[in-house]
Amino acid sequence: MILEEISSKNMEIVENTQKLKAELIEAGKKLAAKNLLPATSGNLSARFENLILVTVSGKDKAQLTEEDFMLVNYRAEAVEDISKKPSAETLLHSLVYENYPKANYIYHVHSSASVILSKKIGANKEILLENYELLKALSGINTHSTTEIVPIFRNSQNIASLAQDVKQFLSVKSDIHAFVLEGHGFYTWGATHKECLRHVEALDTLFSCEIEMMKLN
Repeated sequence: MILEEISSKNMEIVENTQKLKAELIEAGKKLAAKNLLPATSGNLSARFENLILVTVSGKDKAQLTEEDFMLVNYRAEAVEDISKKPSAETLLHSLVYENYPKANYIYHVHSSASVILSKKIGANKEILLENYELLKALSGINTHSTTEIVPIFRNSQNIASLAQDVKQFLSVKSDIHAFVLEGHGFYTWGATHKECLRHVEALDTLFSCEIEMMKLN
């Protein structure tokens, strides 16, 4: 009886993670097609109970398979198949899930617009997106007459230190939809797979608009 219960639970885990993997594979293809995940850059994840399903390191996101994911805990430690290596930035995913209970998906992309804009503005500053109709594509925003703050953090190979910087910012201002790593790319999250994709597309377009506005000034 106990063995049957364990087997049933394992089957349930497999079925649930398969659904999440299918969504992340779809996201990888769509975002790569828009040149938002060039080469093997970026990472994608989904919340799974008290764990995180995340892409393994060094994979082309346009060609993901079910084998290109792994389950980790919130300390970014593997809870299955220790031969796999999670993305180096998994701690940042953990931080977002811990701070945003409604976030179930996180997509980190290397969009050219976010890279250029963050290098132009600089780290430890903010991108201010104001009075754009497209801001209404972000969850919870229902008017263009608003200002969306997107913080820029210095890109660092010390992910633990970087995570602390992000955590400190969120402790003061948590009503944001994304953050940028200078010269690197941006993170955004959503309650659903489709919402997260919408946030990526909207933010990338808004960053491009900001660059074009700078050219006019």
